[in-house]
Amino acid sequence: MAGPSTPRDSAEMRRVQPDGALLFCGSNLRIRVAVLKAGLVLLSAHGEAVDAEDVEAETRMLAELDLELERAGTLTLFADLRESPRMPAASRESISHWTRRHRARLLLSHVLVRSKMLEMAMSIITMSVGSGLFKIHSNPQVFLDLLKKVAPKLNALPRIPEP
Repeated sequence: MAGPSTPRDSAEMRRVQPDGALLFCGSNLRIRVAVLKAGLVLLSAHGEAVDAEDVEAETRMLAELDLELERAGTLTLFADLRESPRMPAASRESISHWTRRHRARLLLSHVLVRSKMLEMAMSIITMSVGSGLFKIHSNPQVFLDLLKKVAPKLNALPRIPEP
């Protein structure tokens, strides 16, 4: 586990990217949130929530999803989690809680994983909020093909910038 760190200011933790996407940066976790069109979000993550800064980055990401839900009314999420090795229990709980709270307005969403540990974490979340909400993928091309059906201009999955 990471040692204590000095708190980051808001501008350092939330960065607007050149393409308009938002990057939320903790010590060990980076999350890129791109609204592709109203109610359609492509989220990419690198790392995991280990310390308070990471938890804050995760909290800000969920708040951004709240804003998009308010703007669009419904939300379809495509989450590329290939660069996250696992999801700590506290993260699973906060994401499960957020998902249960918004269940009625969430449409079928897709999650791309590489790690079996993360796949199991997503299965736990799916079981706790009800099946049929998340489809878990391990093949990046299948994930990208599904994404391109709703966002045809997207040609590749974005990379998460270094801090």
